[in-house]
Amino acid sequence: MKLNRQEKEIVRRKFCTYCIKVLHGEALNYLDELDRQREREVIFSELLKKDLDALYCCDDYDMADYFTVMGRQVPVRDEWISMALKKLPVKKREIILMLYFLNMTEKEIADCLKLVQSIIHYHKDDSLRLLRKLME
Repeated sequence: MKLNRQEKEIVRRKFCTYCIKVLHGEALNYLDELDRQREREVIFSELLKKDLDALYCCDDYDMADYFTVMGRQVPVRDEWISMALKKLPVKKREIILMLYFLNMTEKEIADCLKLVQSIIHYHKDDSLRLLRKLME
């Protein structure tokens, strides 16, 4: 089937019209996607200081003091507590660290140190009293 000049012109115009409609539809889809993206995303320069601060964290690898208890390293991150623990006698410090940082019971500590549980309880109470004095 051979087309004459007028029919070729009609086909060309229909094709151009079709292409324009397709490109117009794609442009609208792109603009809609940009609008959806703007609704979901926030520009950093528009964020408040407190919101920006929530987006990052600092690693504190070297910010803890380490105490050795039963061959294990126990990190104490609070400087104030760490200083008070350093002032306690070694035995009392170990009992406090085992109780509150290693989550051991008085009975477990007594078994590890080969002492009676009542002695552990006494040392715990005495250590807490000393810590209170040191931290006041």
